[in-house]
Amino acid sequence: MRRSGWAFGFLLCLVGALLAGCGTDTTEPAEAGGAEPASWTVVALNAWWLFDGIGEEEFSTAPQSPEEAEAHLSDVASYLASIDPDFVSLAEIEDRSMLDRLNEKLGNGYRPIFVQGTDEETGQDVAALSRFPVTETGRSDAQVRYPIPESSLRGPMGTEAVYKHYWATTEVGGRTIALIGLHLLAYPDELQRVVRREAQASIIRDLARGFLDAGHEVIVLGDVNDFDADVCDAAGNEPRTCVDRLLKDVDPVRDGDELVNVCDRLEPCERYTYWYDRNRNGVDDGDAEHSQIDHIYASRGLIPYLTEVRIDHSYAARTVSDHWPVIATFEFPAE
Repeated sequence: MRRSGWAFGFLLCLVGALLAGCGTDTTEPAEAGGAEPASWTVVALNAWWLFDGIGEEEFSTAPQSPEEAEAHLSDVASYLASIDPDFVSLAEIEDRSMLDRLNEKLGNGYRPIFVQGTDEETGQDVAALSRFPVTETGRSDAQVRYPIPESSLRGPMGTEAVYKHYWATTEVGGRTIALIGLHLLAYPDELQRVVRREAQASIIRDLARGFLDAGHEVIVLGDVNDFDADVCDAAGNEPRTCVDRLLKDVDPVRDGDELVNVCDRLEPCERYTYWYDRNRNGVDDGDAEHSQIDHIYASRGLIPYLTEVRIDHSYAARTVSDHWPVIATFEFPAE
């Protein structure tokens, strides 16, 4: 399977040991003059094996030929063009070259964000496209022991890292916003996985807290592969883990949650990003098979500017993707 990284310009330590990655300037400086647009739309989409179709035969859900891969890439590009986001975080992308091919189909109107991950099992990565200038990018190399102290579960023991994630900082509406895109371990109920996913979430928590301590606003977004106890989905799924707590209450010393699940504004029946064909009949049987495992968590300083949230169900499951995207729009006062 082909894997490619991104040549980095220079390394810059960020916010001490909490942010155990390094940063790099990924774009040209913003052009002088002109006010920033007041509207900023952010999308979290699992792009469903956005691969080139070469060497993925062992994965039945991946494209099995370059022709299939090209058709899928075109479908994803057409969909993104139709919703016209300012920032889109993409899970299940193969490498930088696929991100560049997607950007090309979108008219090269975005700045690519790709930080090589470490998932050797599937070769999947997480990446993003941003219309706004991106000042720094990186990832955390932290590893933690599991089960973590906050866990109520006692399962297998070991050490875990977050294989698929990135962080990027951008300037929007006069604010520095740190975005952390992620794809955590799958299977919400398997004990072997859930204790490891809690460990991964604890690393993301520390990353988010570091950015908050540095005075940034923070958005955590992507395929969390878990539920939110406070923002129940259409099927009423409840998490077995503390992942949702870790991604909201990122600094237990402070009162309340520092991050908010933006989908708390939606009706429960609208809260689903994945169809799980529970009875394997090939038919979407409604709410009982609808779950929300993709989320956008935003820091409280951004919530007053959040004007619209939706989960777009405009395409049939397993066409553009086997997930539906979470879309959040923020409106900032003109400077």
